[in-house]
Amino acid sequence: MNKFKRAFSLPVLIAVFFSSCSKKVDPDTSLIRNNGNGGTASNVEGFNSGNNDDFSLAGNPLLSSNDDLLAPRNNGLDAFSDPLNTIRPFDPVYFGFDQYNIDSTERGKLSEIADFLKTNPKAKLLIEGYCDWKGTPAYNKSLGDRRATTVKSYLVDLGADQSRIETVSIGDESAIPNAVAEQARLDRRAAFVVTKGS
Repeated sequence: MNKFKRAFSLPVLIAVFFSSCSKKVDPDTSLIRNNGNGGTASNVEGFNSGNNDDFSLAGNPLLSSNDDLLAPRNNGLDAFSDPLNTIRPFDPVYFGFDQYNIDSTERGKLSEIADFLKTNPKAKLLIEGYCDWKGTPAYNKSLGDRRATTVKSYLVDLGADQSRIETVSIGDESAIPNAVAEQARLDRRAAFVVTKGS
């Protein structure tokens, strides 16, 4: 019984020793203070009172109430923002997992789109690149861009006017989270928006 106690107590003593030796780190709270109304404000220069004026003074202008955060960043996309002037007449082109090359089974769809653009010289095309939920948002944004750009290049090779084609990456922003294989396959696509022209 004495050997059992010794064999059991040695690992316990080692565990207690190492756990008591770990250094406890207190978070640095010197930059945070109570602002008197239940919240906190930082003591960092430019952020002392927690109000909007301090933020503006720190070199970060506040948005006015007239700023539209959803406005397209690319001026070429303005034509596609009016839902009364846009249509989605074409089927999407689908891609394999983590792929941006155009499968031979999808190329017929692009020939139809190129022919449409040739016969409708006022129409403009927006190609939206989508991804499934797998991967990081940054990676999926990049993959969506490569998909849209590849489709645009293919359409230009078919004779479409590149000045009338815009691309945008949606990435995984509208993907179905934790989708099963068949649902995820439908998220890996390039979709098309056409303006009626002006």
